[in-house]
Amino acid sequence: MKQLVFILSFIIWLLAFSPVGALAQTGLKMNELFEGRVIPQERMVETRVRGKTLEKYQLTYYRSLRMNVSSEENKLLGQLLDQDMKNCIDMRSYRENPHSWKTYTCKMQLQSSGGKNRFLCLQEQWNSRQEQWEVTVIYMEGAVGSLAQLEELLK
Repeated sequence: MKQLVFILSFIIWLLAFSPVGALAQTGLKMNELFEGRVIPQERMVETRVRGKTLEKYQLTYYRSLRMNVSSEENKLLGQLLDQDMKNCIDMRSYRENPHSWKTYTCKMQLQSSGGKNRFLCLQEQWNSRQEQWEVTVIYMEGAVGSLAQLEELLK
């Protein structure tokens, strides 16, 4: 009987907490990347963080993907990012050197969802030795009020 109660408790816990991460990026075009429909999961390094580690940044959820992509795949990621930009509240993008295409960074604040502010960041760097792009995409959510405030907290 105790074993049955333990198993049921575990199943309820899984049902209650596992969809939270999957739902975080819902409504974003970039969600296709997070779900592995653009770049295969085995080619990406994923990091997910929740809890006390994020409290000092006023965040409740952090998820990042790092991968190497071809120029074609990078164009597709750019199209997804452009579609998400259409609905963002605030956006900042810049190049390391305005005359160079080697490093590009884009940060945006998205529409709030479930009472939490949401942020999406992308950085791409051209790796000339491997002739591919190194891309990092980060999704964050929490109570932090603005993109400027998030940047200040992350310094």
